[in-house]
Parts: sequence; C-alpha cells; structure tokens
Amino acid sequence: MTSSIPRYTTRPLAEELPLLLAERQLSLRSLAARLELDHGFLSRAVRGAGGKVLTPKLVRRIAAELSIPPDYFVEVREALVIEKIRSDGELRDRLYGDLKP
Repeated sequence: MTSSIPRYTTRPLAEELPLLLAERQLSLRSLAARLELDHGFLSRAVRGAGGKVLTPKLVRRIAAELSIPPDYFVEVREALVIEKIRSDGELRDRLYGDLKP
C-alpha cells in the first residue's frame, strides 16, 4: 500500500478503482482473476451495467485485494449507514428531524 492513499475516498468506486489499479499496475481483468470472478461480470458491476451491482461484500473483497481498508470505498460506508437507519427507528427519525427542509 502506498502512503498516498487516504483512509477513505469520497469518490464512487467506479471513479476510484481505475486510479487504484493504475497505481498498482493492474488491470480490471487481473483484479477479476484474483477475485475469482468473471471479468465481464466485474466490468459490468463496476459500471452498473446490465443490472449488475457491487454488493458491499464484494466491495470489501476488492479493498482487501488492493490492501486498503475495508471501508475505503463510499459504497461500504453508505451500506452500513442505510442498514443502521433501517434497523433503528429512533435513529431514522432523529436524522430525519435534523435533515428535513
């Protein structure tokens, strides 16, 4: 891992991943092979094409393969927030009260 990588990114995985791969001199195809995934599937999932999506679990696997923190990508952090909001009505209502126009 290079020292230039911050703890988190604020960019979506689709924007950040090409930069991380280039920094490591890896291709999406080689990442897919390391993850034991079909290259076409990973390519479509990263782009959100064909109804394919990157699950938080898969995003964490990508992070692990790239030796970055599991919550580096915004999608993992968003998924946790959504999960907590859905499971905690008090938290949901408190946030709503803080955010409503």
